[in-house]
Amino acid sequence: MSCSNCNSTTCNGTNCMGTECTDASSCVSHCTPCNTTCNQNSAACETLPSALENFITSFYGSIQRTEIDGKVTWILPCDLDTGLPGNPRGSTEGLACYFKRLFEDGLVGLLGPKGDKGDTGAIGHNAYTVSTSAFNPPAAPGGSVQFTIIPSPVVSVGQTIFIPGTGWYTIQEIFQSSTVFAQLVESISIPVAVVNPGTLVLPVGPRGLSIKGDKGDKGDKGDTGNVGATGATGSPGATGATGPAGATATNTNSLITGSPTDYNLTASYAKVDFGANDLEATLVVPGTYLFLVSLTIVQNSAAQRSWSLKLFNSTSAADVANSQISVRFDDHAFPDNITMYAYVTTAVANSVIQLYAISSSATATQTINAVDSSMTYVKLA
Repeated sequence: MSCSNCNSTTCNGTNCMGTECTDASSCVSHCTPCNTTCNQNSAACETLPSALENFITSFYGSIQRTEIDGKVTWILPCDLDTGLPGNPRGSTEGLACYFKRLFEDGLVGLLGPKGDKGDTGAIGHNAYTVSTSAFNPPAAPGGSVQFTIIPSPVVSVGQTIFIPGTGWYTIQEIFQSSTVFAQLVESISIPVAVVNPGTLVLPVGPRGLSIKGDKGDKGDKGDTGNVGATGATGSPGATGATGPAGATATNTNSLITGSPTDYNLTASYAKVDFGANDLEATLVVPGTYLFLVSLTIVQNSAAQRSWSLKLFNSTSAADVANSQISVRFDDHAFPDNITMYAYVTTAVANSVIQLYAISSSATATQTINAVDSSMTYVKLA
């Protein structure tokens, strides 16, 4: 500011440099940033425009100004007008309030990249199971029955089940996951006399109540209608042409038993041959089947032996995948039992599935009993 506004006595010549006052307090008129009589901007006495510009530049940086109809608008740098991604500034929110909110609430993180696809879950259980023994249905509701099933978590005590060909039952007990004790709740209209192995066992909801309504009022007797005239007898029609032959019926489930000669195991894989009726299934319709093979065996060869058994598709000349089992037997004279399960998928009609076996040593008295052994299958899909 000009020293012409200063009292030279107050300045004493020490607070002036040339014609400029270096101390605003020495000026008689007190040249302050709000006093427009200051005609010189200096560090000791900064003008209001200079102070505002310095504050704006230091706080915001470079800003862009626009003017429409006399109204000046600021466009702030660094996207301060809109705020941070994920933490936007309100349309009427002051910048100081925006900063205060960020300091108090914290910053919301941005959405990260999409994660990798998780591992495929384990294959679920079928919503049904299959009987592995035959039984005679009770004659009336309330009767009890016992049969065996393929162990499955879908059946439990107290559950209602439906067995095709017989009716609805309530499970009263399950012994060792495979023997079911059940009570008949309701029969179908014409039940079968024997439920064969391989029949589906279907968990269902409880049977609904049959509520009989009140008898309605008797309606008024209607007028007797006129007797119609007797029509003439028509002449016999001509005999129709003979229809085409029906398709050959095919079973999609069956029980096969062996006979008549017990089979002696060898030291190499070979078909289990009973001489006449082998455990061998011809699958007429291609599809996926569940096989259950039950064998009665004797291992009395004077030493411990290891046996392996598998299913073989002789039509495609290939082993059935995942059908092989291995069993170790001690030497003893009394019979043992072997049970094996397998899924069999065929692609062509009339595929023949056979049972193969092998022992770790081809010695005497290692036999599969023909009469007490069986093969059961049921088509699943």
